[in-house]
Amino acid sequence: MLNWGFIADAVLIVLLVATLLHVVRLSRRLAELRKDRAAFEGLIADFAKATADAQRGVAELRQSSEGIGRDLTHHIERGQGVVGELQHSADDLRMLINRAEAAAGRLEAAIGAARPLAAGATTPRGGGTEAKAAAENPAGGLTDDPQTRALLSALGRIR
Repeated sequence: MLNWGFIADAVLIVLLVATLLHVVRLSRRLAELRKDRAAFEGLIADFAKATADAQRGVAELRQSSEGIGRDLTHHIERGQGVVGELQHSADDLRMLINRAEAAAGRLEAAIGAARPLAAGATTPRGGGTEAKAAAENPAGGLTDDPQTRALLSALGRIR
C-alpha cells in the first residue's frame, strides 16, 4: 500500500520543481527588464533633453518672430506714410497740370486772337490807331482776366 506521506512528498517535489522552473524563468525576465530599463531610462533622458531643446528653440523663435513683427509693422507704417505723401504729390501734380492746361488754352486763344490783329498792324488801314490799340491790347478786349492780360502784355513786349 502506498504511503500517503510518500505521495504527498512526491507531489510537493513536483510542485517545488515547477515553482523553481517558474522562478528561473521569471528571474531571466527580470534581468532582461533591468537591462532594458537602463536603455529605457537613457531614452527618457534623451527625450527630456530633446524636449528642453525644442522648448528653448520655440522660445527663441517666438522672440525672433516678435522682433520681425515689430520691424514689419514699422516698415508698413512707413510705407503707408510714403503712399500718403505720394498721393498728396499726385493730387498736387494733377492740380498743376489742370492749371497749366487752362493757362495753355487761354494762351492759345490769346495768340489766335492776336494773329489777325498783328497781321492788320503791319498794313495800317485807318491811320495807325488800330495798330496802336492792337499793340496795347493784343486780345482786342476778348478777355478780362488779369493773368491773361499780363501774359499778353509780356508777349507784346517780346515783339
